[in-house]
Amino acid sequence: MGFWNREGTSLSGTLFSWDEFARVSRKGALLALLKEKGQLYSPEDLELMLNRYAKKLENVPKEYGDSLMQYARIQIVDGYHRMMTDELTPIHAAVLLPPSWKAFTADARRAASKGTPGDRLRSLKYLIAAYSVYIKDEPVHPVGMPFPGGFSVEQYDGEYYCPVRAVWNDIDDAFCKYCPAIQSRERDLLLSKAERDIVTKKEKLNNYFYNFKG
Repeated sequence: MGFWNREGTSLSGTLFSWDEFARVSRKGALLALLKEKGQLYSPEDLELMLNRYAKKLENVPKEYGDSLMQYARIQIVDGYHRMMTDELTPIHAAVLLPPSWKAFTADARRAASKGTPGDRLRSLKYLIAAYSVYIKDEPVHPVGMPFPGGFSVEQYDGEYYCPVRAVWNDIDDAFCKYCPAIQSRERDLLLSKAERDIVTKKEKLNNYFYNFKG
């Protein structure tokens, strides 16, 4: 594909400034900038991110670690490819970014300005996250991503739910405070999908009869 950086050089340090991103106000301009900066990276960068993630899982039970790696590849590799190949309709491109975008770029700037070799890959991580959250309105962690306790990120009845959304919201280097997912409800953690469907249907019927039936 034509968007890769294939110069064969080992790039180090920060490749670009997040100040440019902070001046963007609409989805179309953001996607164009994400693609422009995404071209500075190579397939090897994505593999390096995955390898570093795998290293963090060395002491995790193998079955759980294998599942995490599967979804990490979806998040990183598939996320990058989606970002680089996506196109927006004119209406979608004109949508204003939410106020949280300024804070997101400030966090990205800090993460990519630590003066370490990891700065450039941290910027890549923020690029992919920005695409998921601000272009697609999706969680950073893909649907199905497992968490301890047997729970996972899911999409149900038009909403994204995450079992650790509230717990991780105040962690500085987590994306939770920007994520469109909401905290999984107690029913999401205790009931099967079929059982939730029944409860949801009853709630919608009750809502109709109490608020619209008159």
